[in-house]
Amino acid sequence: MMMRSIILAVCGLCLQTASAQVAKPLKASLGLMGDAKDVTRVTKGGVALIGGGGNVDGAFKWMIDRSGGGDVVVIRASGDYLYHEDIAKCGSVNSIETLLINSREVANDEWVAQKIRDAEMLFISGGDQSNYMKFWRNTKTSAAINYLLNQKKVPVGGTSAGCAVLSGFYYSGEVGSATAAVGMDPYDVQVKLYNNDFLQPPYLKNVITDQHYVARNRQGRHMTFLARIIQDWKVLPKGIAPDERTAVCIDEKGDATVIGEGKAYFLLTDAGKRPERCEADRALQWKAGLQAVKVYEVPGSPTGNGYFSVADFDAAKAKGGKWYWWWMENGKWEQSPMDKYVLVVHGGAGTILKSKMTPEKEAAYRAALQQSLEAGYAQWKAGASSLDAVVAAVRVLEDNPLFNAGKGAVFTHDGQNEMDAAIMNGKTLAAGAVAGVHTIRNPITAARAVMEKSEHVMMVGAGAELFAKEVGIELVDPSYFRTEERWKGLQEALKEDSLKAKLDHSAAPRKGTINVDYKFGTVGCVALDKNGVLAAGTSTGGMTNKKYGRVGDAPIIGAGTYANGSVGVSCTGWGEFYIRTVVAHELSALVEYKGLTLQNAGKAVIGQVGKLGGDGGLIALDKNGNMAMPFNTEGMYRGAITADGKIEIYIYGEQ
Repeated sequence: MMMRSIILAVCGLCLQTASAQVAKPLKASLGLMGDAKDVTRVTKGGVALIGGGGNVDGAFKWMIDRSGGGDVVVIRASGDYLYHEDIAKCGSVNSIETLLINSREVANDEWVAQKIRDAEMLFISGGDQSNYMKFWRNTKTSAAINYLLNQKKVPVGGTSAGCAVLSGFYYSGEVGSATAAVGMDPYDVQVKLYNNDFLQPPYLKNVITDQHYVARNRQGRHMTFLARIIQDWKVLPKGIAPDERTAVCIDEKGDATVIGEGKAYFLLTDAGKRPERCEADRALQWKAGLQAVKVYEVPGSPTGNGYFSVADFDAAKAKGGKWYWWWMENGKWEQSPMDKYVLVVHGGAGTILKSKMTPEKEAAYRAALQQSLEAGYAQWKAGASSLDAVVAAVRVLEDNPLFNAGKGAVFTHDGQNEMDAAIMNGKTLAAGAVAGVHTIRNPITAARAVMEKSEHVMMVGAGAELFAKEVGIELVDPSYFRTEERWKGLQEALKEDSLKAKLDHSAAPRKGTINVDYKFGTVGCVALDKNGVLAAGTSTGGMTNKKYGRVGDAPIIGAGTYANGSVGVSCTGWGEFYIRTVVAHELSALVEYKGLTLQNAGKAVIGQVGKLGGDGGLIALDKNGNMAMPFNTEGMYRGAITADGKIEIYIYGEQ
């Protein structure tokens, strides 16, 4: 009996010892969703580089599809957020478990390593990549990740910091987060780079990634990283950089597509175009004839857009994007102007149908838009400020009776021409506006005077006109604004008692309108000058038959007009809805705080106007020379010009 007890005790000790060897380390698992039993699935390798700022559902779906629906493991070094629900909603998997690997002891635990090796999909969360390097590098955890990448061949993705370590070269962030300022000293203490001593994802040996790209202005620091690698390791590196809520998904053949809301960038260096100066305590100089680094920009889509061969970075194979040249001049990032827009104008949105437009009238509108663009561009080319360019472009349209602004202003119920305008300096946030004026020939000029020659932002009516006179703004007799077409429009409206004419910038497609094409004739312009300063301006004659001194969105800063250091916006549409939704400022906030692209932000705010029952459009320009012209009407008079003078003019919705 005693012998039996001894044998059982020994066996129990053996079982406990064996169990201890594979026991789950304390607090390593933050939770598991699904079936805890390990499964085996057929997988396809791949890497998802996600730019942070939010999930990219399309990237999760891409990874789940390649995982065969097996077990998903999420790893992190800090925090306790669980991606379980986020991943589960994107596809069917056997299980999802999150591991907190916050020390080298945990990283070297066999249970943790085995959990990773058993995964059919691995996701590295955001956080601090210096912790990943400090805790995981040269441990069983990094060995397990590399096993998944190169032997088992399962999809491995990472967002933000998790993306930062998914390349051969990587930036550690261990001395704080480097900004574009490191271009002034490429050997700044914050520029801590490492060469292929951590993770080895396929095809990315000579690549360095970056994230939160355009949202945090990281192009310059990425260029600095590339320059340092060339200088220190004599290697010609490549770069991959997804913006926020955007993913570069690279399959087992090295073929990449871009999924998400923003854009991704592929950077190619050249042996014949090395940095001219990459030294400590001196600004980085890497011009190479303004062609230092060739960059391919690819916009994302929900299911994947564009193609880039990460296997060989062959530029000839790239599809679905645009090429740029980038360079560094005295520590500052610059890009080629070939597709950089510098000035955008609009002449109103509405029911603009080609079937109701005579060839002569269409030609007149196109000529007017071109004249406006050329006037603004002449200022830009001469090195004038963006404010000068905006005023020049808008004045051309105010002087043209085709548009409901200035000379072409519509009549109020009382038979007067009553005009509004606003302008804003994106660098200083200074703004000026006038409303309800009757004798100022060019209201945009008066708005600028309010901004620059008074302590106020808005002046109205007789007071605004008195101020304009005192500062030398040209005043005219009210008869200057009278045109027969506008007068007839008022008479029609009076006959029909169209008290509910809905659009502040002209009329809706109903009786009592001012033109048979039912345009909204507000005009506006956004410009980006050579110093990178944005400005926006808008001018309008209001709506036909308006009463009670009604004011629309055009002169209201943040509603119809807005500019800051990132975005400039000018709106046209049903003003009450633009005021209620603060459209112009809302667009800038979506770009700055949510990281949306200009195009997606524009669609979002116009969509919001539409949901409330309003319609119209807007023009927008960002600090990088990207433009957007969204509208929810049949057409919008609009045009743009690039830095090299290429003019684009559009009228109808299908263009």
